Amino acid sequence: MIAYRNVRTEEVHEPEPGSWMAERLAGLPDIWEPLIPAAPAPTSPARPVKTARKADWVEYAMAHGHSREDAENLSRDDLARLFDDQEM
Repeated sequence: MIAYRNVRTEEVHEPEPGSWMAERLAGLPDIWEPLIPAAPAPTSPARPVKTARKADWVEYAMAHGHSREDAENLSRDDLARLFDDQEM
């Protein structure tokens, strides 16, 4: 469903799709601008268990700002310890 915001008053309307109100608001773009819903934030993967595959730990490290190269250079156990240290 598309919502429209009044550029003067900040009022927001969510008319039923195909209704006369939806057509009216769409026809007044200088006053009513369509609100585009924000894309959902990417979710980071869940913290792997200590015995998870190294690839899972690498993905987790990348989701937390580490480069793939740096993560690949560490062992699985080192990656687990890295995030254990950061949680303290």
